Amino acid sequence: MLELDAEWSRVALVVCALSVFFAAGRTRADDSQRSGIQSYGLRAAYGIGDRHGLKFFSLLPRISLFLPDCIDQALTTYDLHAEFVIEPIVSYITNATDTVEAGVNPLFFSLRYDRGQSLVPFVEGGEGVLYTALQNERLGGRFQFSSQAGGGLHWFLNQQTALTASFRIRHISDAGLTAVNRGLNTDFFTVGVSIFPKR
Repeated sequence: MLELDAEWSRVALVVCALSVFFAAGRTRADDSQRSGIQSYGLRAAYGIGDRHGLKFFSLLPRISLFLPDCIDQALTTYDLHAEFVIEPIVSYITNATDTVEAGVNPLFFSLRYDRGQSLVPFVEGGEGVLYTALQNERLGGRFQFSSQAGGGLHWFLNQQTALTASFRIRHISDAGLTAVNRGLNTDFFTVGVSIFPKR
């Protein structure tokens, strides 16, 4: 029953994200300040797996889009700014045998409290897909789903450029596609640079 609920949750997230994506494409052409690309950047991450001394060294380029006006304008009334984020990930993993993983988080959202101050807090989370060559961890297969959530701070050096630090928890599993599906939890610490051209 729990696996079925998890599947329906993923389906709902996919439908929601597609609705946001297509609605964003229909925003008014004359509203150039609150449509299109909201931010882009690059983060480096260090991750600690929950067993066998797994360590992850990751790069996460990212780009974010504004949400539709009906959502964006309601949030900005309270100095809240939401982003629809697309974030690839590439990781080098060390344990008994060194290996790699690669994937993308196409259903990722970020929400920050931004009144124009230098230190801007945010929360973020979402769903992704992942290919991993990690073995002997009872993951069931090389194709995995990833669920993650966390938060952090943007430290703005000027109006548009920020140093970003964050923490997130990530869970990967194959969602019951195979009989062996132990999953893996990882704590990630990230640092990077974020650019907000329309802030």
